[in-house]
Amino acid sequence: MSLSKEQRAELEEELTMPYGRVDLMCDGFKVTLSVQLWKRLVYRVFTYVNGEYSYRWAWNESPLPEQKFLRKSVRKVCSAKTRRAAEKACGKRYVKKDPFYSGTVTYFMPDWPNGRSAINHLCKVCESVEVVTPSQRTTFSVKLGGDAPPASEVTP
Repeated sequence: MSLSKEQRAELEEELTMPYGRVDLMCDGFKVTLSVQLWKRLVYRVFTYVNGEYSYRWAWNESPLPEQKFLRKSVRKVCSAKTRRAAEKACGKRYVKKDPFYSGTVTYFMPDWPNGRSAINHLCKVCESVEVVTPSQRTTFSVKLGGDAPPASEVTP
């Protein structure tokens, strides 16, 4: 099931405000879109799958199911300026065959420039997209590490 135009408009409106948040169920995964501060006075929409983001999803070494919810970015290994200099020094054929000069790197990023692009991507790559009601929302939990005792058991 996909989202209607009205639902998309409501979700986009929610993601235009700073620190806005939308929870969706996409193909059995709970996907959270959250507006967060990216740089000074710049906000971006971040994607969390089942309440977390793992950096192992970023690289394309082995395909993972969580990667389909993230923004795909393909970049050249070296800049155009470096390739032009290598063409002058080594020749066009060598540069075309060499994986350093002609290769690309693919990685997946959790950020989106706005809510519309994130929602459109999710509707495009997922079979079913449903809005999670506020009563079904869960909070993010942060583990600070180790088995720390509760605050009531700590003695100064």
